[in-house]
Amino acid sequence: MAPQESLVAALATLAVGSGVTAVLAGRERPRLCGYVAVAFMVLAGIGVYYAAGSVFSRGPVALAAPLLTLPALGAELTIHIDHLSALFLLVIATIGILVTLYSVEYVQRYRGQSLVRYYPLLLLFLASVVAVVSVPDMLMFLVAWELMTLLSYALVVFDKESPVSLRAGLKYFIITHVATACMVVAAIILYTQAKSFSFTALGGAMASLSQSNPALLHLVLGLFLIGFGTKAGMLPFGDWLPDAYPAAPAAASAAFAGSMTKLGIYGIIRVFCQMLPVSHFSLVWGGIIALFGTISIFVGTLTALAQDDSKRLLSFHVIGQIGYMMLGIGLGIYFLPVRPALAVVGMIAGTFHLINHVCYKSCLFLNAGAVLYRTGTRDLNLVGGLARVMPLTATTALIASLSIAGVPPFSGFSSKWMIFQASAVGGIDVPFFMVFAIVAIFISIATLASFLKFLGTAFFGRLHVPEGAAAESDVPASMKIPQVALAVLCVLFGLAPVLAISRIYPAISGVLPAGYAPSAQALFGTSPAGVTLNLGEGPAGAWYPLPLVAVLLGGLVVAHLIYRSGGARARLTEVWHCGEAHAAEEIRYRAHSYYQPFKEFLRMRIGARRTSGIYPHLPIPRVGNPVAVRRALDIDAWLYYPLLRWGGRVLNRFSRTHLGIPQVYVLWMVGGMILAIVVLFWLS
Repeated sequence: MAPQESLVAALATLAVGSGVTAVLAGRERPRLCGYVAVAFMVLAGIGVYYAAGSVFSRGPVALAAPLLTLPALGAELTIHIDHLSALFLLVIATIGILVTLYSVEYVQRYRGQSLVRYYPLLLLFLASVVAVVSVPDMLMFLVAWELMTLLSYALVVFDKESPVSLRAGLKYFIITHVATACMVVAAIILYTQAKSFSFTALGGAMASLSQSNPALLHLVLGLFLIGFGTKAGMLPFGDWLPDAYPAAPAAASAAFAGSMTKLGIYGIIRVFCQMLPVSHFSLVWGGIIALFGTISIFVGTLTALAQDDSKRLLSFHVIGQIGYMMLGIGLGIYFLPVRPALAVVGMIAGTFHLINHVCYKSCLFLNAGAVLYRTGTRDLNLVGGLARVMPLTATTALIASLSIAGVPPFSGFSSKWMIFQASAVGGIDVPFFMVFAIVAIFISIATLASFLKFLGTAFFGRLHVPEGAAAESDVPASMKIPQVALAVLCVLFGLAPVLAISRIYPAISGVLPAGYAPSAQALFGTSPAGVTLNLGEGPAGAWYPLPLVAVLLGGLVVAHLIYRSGGARARLTEVWHCGEAHAAEEIRYRAHSYYQPFKEFLRMRIGARRTSGIYPHLPIPRVGNPVAVRRALDIDAWLYYPLLRWGGRVLNRFSRTHLGIPQVYVLWMVGGMILAIVVLFWLS
C-alpha cells in the first residue's frame, strides 16, 4: 500500500472506530469500549507511522487523483504529505495512542456521563487533526479545522453537569469561531486573486499582492496570525485556554496540548514560511510574531506561578511555552531575508521546543489527571506527599517538570538553549531580540519555581489527601504506561537532541525556497553525541549532554563514597516547632503560601480595580435586556407557535371531511382528478 493510501486507510479506521465505540458505549460496556478504541487508534497509528516514515525515507507523497473535486470553487480534497506534515503526523499518532490508552480507566470517574460523547468524539477529533496537516487545499483545511474545533468543544463540555465546564466551552466556542472567521476572510481575499484554494496558488496570490497591494497583504497576514495564534494560545487571543483545558477530561487536555494547539504553530509555518515569499513582509511579521511570543512567555508563566489548581497552572504554562515556540519561529521568519543560517536555526529551535512540549506537557496533564483520579481534587492546597503512594506518577512528574523548566540534561533545555542562542546572536543586529532573550531566560527560572510548587505540594512533604479519597496506591497500568512513555521521550530527546533535529531539519528546509537553507551538518555539526551550533559566522556554542551526564554521575558516585567512608549516622526526627505541639494540618505548607511576596508584587491597581496578577482580566460590560429585543429573539412566540396553532386548526377542519362513507371518498378522488387536469392544462 502506498503511504498516502495508508493515511486514507488510517482516517477510515478512526471513522469506523468512532461508530463501533458509539455502539459499545450505548450498551454501557466502558472498559470494553475503551480497549476497542485503543485497538482502532493503534491500527490507525500504524498507518500514520508508515506514511510519515515513508516520507522521511523517500520524500513527499500525494494521492494520484483527488478524492473530491469542486471545480466551481477551485478546490479539491486530496492528500499531500511533505516532511512538515510527516513530523506532525508522528506527534499526533503518538499522542493519540497514549491518551486513548490512558482514558480506559480514567473516564471511569465520570460515572454519570455517557461515553457515547467521549470515545467516538475523541477518535473523530484525532482524525480531524490528522486531516488538518494532510490536505494541501485551504478550503479543505478550513473544513477539517472547523471539524476539529467542534469536536474539541464537545470534549471540553463532556462533564455537562458542571456549570464551569459549560461556561468554559461557550467561551472556547465563541473565541475560536471568531478566529476561524478571520482565517476564512483571509482565504477568500487570496481566493479572489488566485481563483483557487490550493496552498501553491494562494502563495502566488501573496506574491502578487506584495507588489500590487501591500496593505491588503498585511491585512491577510494579520487575519491569519489571529486565527492561528488563537488556536495556539497566543496572548491576548488565547484567553480561552486557561478555562477550556481544566474543564476537559485530563486525557482530552493532554490530546489538546499534544496536538490541537500545536496546529496553530503548524499554520504559522505554512503561511509565513511556505506561502509568503521571503521579503520585507517577513521582517515585519517575524518581529510581530516574536513580540507576541515574548508577551505570552512573560504573562502566561508568571500567572501560572500564582495558580493553586493543578490543571489551571499547567494551562497557563501552555501559553508560556507556546511563547517560546513563537519566539524561535518569529525570529527565524524575521531573519529569512538577511541571515539564512540564523533564520533556519531559529525555526528549528522553535519547532524542537514544540516537540519537547508535546512530551512534557502531555505528561504533566496526565500526572494531574492521575492525582485527580486518586484524590478527587485539582486543588494543590488539599494534597501532599503523594509520592509515597504514587511513586511512578511522582517520578514521571519530576522528569516532566525538570524538562519544562529547562534543566539539563532533559529535553526542554536543548530547545531552550537553541532559542536563547539564536535570540542573543540576533540581538547583536536587532537589539529588541536581545531583550526577548533576557525575558525568556528570566522566565525559564520562574518556570522552575512554578514546578517546584507543583511538585512540592502534590508529591513531597507529609502525605495528605482529602477525607474519603482512595489514595492508597498508584494509578492502574493503563494510566501508568502513557506517563512513562512520555517521560522516557523527555529523557531521550534531552540526551540525544540530534534524534529530533534530524527530523525537524527537512521539515523546515522543505517549506523554504529550494536551496535556501544551509545543510544540517553546517548548522549543527556531524557528531551524533551532541550539537555544535553555527549561526552563520562559525561555531556559536556546543551542547554535548552525554559527557555532562557522565560527569554528574561520577560526581554523585564520589560524593556517595565520601559519605560512606565517613561513617556518619543518620537520625530521623520530627521537626521542632518551638516546643509546642501542633496538628499536622496546622503546620502543612500549602500551595497558596508559595511565593506570596512575589505575588503581592505582581498585583496591580487600575483605577478602582485591583488585579490579582499581570494576566489581563477585562471587565465584561453588562448589557440591558430590552423588552423589544427579547421579543424579537423569541422566535417561538412570534413564528413557531402561531404556525402550529394555524396548522392545527386547518387539519382539524380537514379531518371533518373523513366521514367513513365510501361515496364521499370517491367524490374526493374525482374532484382531485379534475383539479389535476386543470392544473396540467394551465401549466401547458
